[in-house]
Amino acid sequence: MGFKENLKAEMEFMDIKPKELSVKTGISVNTLRNYINAHDALPNIYSAVKIAKALETTVEELVEGKGSSNSAGNNSEALKFSMLFSKLSGNDKKSVLALMEEMRKHV
Repeated sequence: MGFKENLKAEMEFMDIKPKELSVKTGISVNTLRNYINAHDALPNIYSAVKIAKALETTVEELVEGKGSSNSAGNNSEALKFSMLFSKLSGNDKKSVLALMEEMRKHV
């Protein structure tokens, strides 16, 4: 996958729309949409860093993707889960853990 596909995937994963990403990065919505939709549109390095930070990923992942192995994708998902989990309140953490334990019983 290329930059635009990886950008789309990260935005979908983080549930961020172009307008929200624009606010977080200071990059215009039209420019972001150009990165998402245009075949050869690539950001400069400064914009790529802003986008990666806003999406809680790396420029490398936006450019190269998460890799073809499932373990690389799982590690990235685990990292994002850990990062999001760490921002929860104590009660919310307990609820998430209880939900995960219950889900694990049904696998």
